[in-house]
Amino acid sequence: MKNIALTVIVALSSATALPAMAQSNTNLTQATASTEQYSDAQLDSILAPIALYPDTLLTHILIASTYPLDVVAADRWRQSNKHLTPEQVENVLTSVSWDPSVKALAPFTELLNTMANDLDWLQQLGDNVLIDQGRVLDRVQVLRQHAHNTGNLVTNDYIEVETERENTREIIYIEPRQREVVYVPYYDPHAVYGHWWHATSPVHWRHHVSYHHHSNVFWSPSIRLSTFFFFGSVHWHNRHVVIHREPVRRYYHGSPRKRVINREYRRWEHNTTHRRARYSNHVVHSAPSRYEKAGQRREQYVSNKQFRTMNSPSRQGEKQAGKLATRTVDKFPSTRTTEPKTVTPIRESRIKNGQGTVNRKQSIEHALKRNQAAAKINKPTKENTLTKLRKDKPVRVASDAKAPKRIEQNTRESRLPKQYTNKERVVRASPQPRSVAKESSKPRRIERTSNAYTRSSKQTGNSQKQVMRGERSVAKRNYEKR
Repeated sequence: MKNIALTVIVALSSATALPAMAQSNTNLTQATASTEQYSDAQLDSILAPIALYPDTLLTHILIASTYPLDVVAADRWRQSNKHLTPEQVENVLTSVSWDPSVKALAPFTELLNTMANDLDWLQQLGDNVLIDQGRVLDRVQVLRQHAHNTGNLVTNDYIEVETERENTREIIYIEPRQREVVYVPYYDPHAVYGHWWHATSPVHWRHHVSYHHHSNVFWSPSIRLSTFFFFGSVHWHNRHVVIHREPVRRYYHGSPRKRVINREYRRWEHNTTHRRARYSNHVVHSAPSRYEKAGQRREQYVSNKQFRTMNSPSRQGEKQAGKLATRTVDKFPSTRTTEPKTVTPIRESRIKNGQGTVNRKQSIEHALKRNQAAAKINKPTKENTLTKLRKDKPVRVASDAKAPKRIEQNTRESRLPKQYTNKERVVRASPQPRSVAKESSKPRRIERTSNAYTRSSKQTGNSQKQVMRGERSVAKRNYEKR
């Protein structure tokens, strides 16, 4: 009986363990599926529309795909500034914080717009570049080899094609025929690469009707660029993207095979802090120590920034904090009392007109309109000035009419006979009063003998002064009458 009981217990325990094992197996399959990379068919279909681009242009596209937000921002800016030439675009974007590869693609309006509109393609390309650059560049060479075998990838008026044999593989270089002019190719992958060898169809980009057609490829109009554009390339032997350490000063007219064999070029590294976007699960599982921690740091930085902006006191809050009167216990909300504000003349006029008080959170434009309206109310108009003049006119006339009468009365009282005036003229012309005036203005010192003598001398001096004043006033009036 004991053996039978033991066998039953073992059977039941094994039966309960089977579902748990099945569940664990499903979890493992899901984890492996999430960490599975893109297949060769998927990667070939993604690289099909750009594999035949010149190496420099291909480099900028691969780097820019890792910064999708910059690509979208550059496309929106370029769509609103289509009138700018490539030289003007380069000068305007010198101070912008976009990645240099995105700035280099800004003159290519149609190409940048195509990349920004197909966000799924842009994200998939960026994921593959971040996961493994060598694998991406290997698939580019595979696609170029197919196009070269079909006869659609040869040197022509737009590009220069050069091949090099390395052990068991062949490397194909593509450069612009004229270094300062770049043409963008558009083509049908089924026609250029020959019979498509994958079940998944390749990505096909459309082109404009005005593009030139040559050997199953449509070429865009020429885009003339400065040496700044040629700072990136591909080191095909080592299978990684390289960039120039310093701005390029002159065009390179030698063989494209020897271009990157130079100390001035260094390997390109992705900047995780500049991405400003989340990484996909494929990228995180490929290098969790780098990309997952970078995403966590980015989220923590954004959350801290939002927390600071929400809790940081403004200048107005700091000013009002000085006027705080009372605060209650920690659990209860604090009460603030501020001093009463003085009412400005504009607010007084609005209160009188029944418009109420002004809201503090109004916009600047509304505040300007409000001030202009208040100024117009108090501004003097023609009607107001005319009515004011009409009211003041009779008062002014009456005052002016009274003034000349007073003057005539004064003049009549002070007038003298003609004979006296003529004599006064003669007296004024004679030198005698001048000497009297001098003596009266500056009298000599006389010894005081008695009070009577001094009083008499003062009286005579005052009388002489009065006579002289009368003579001067009469002479002045006579002169004015003339």
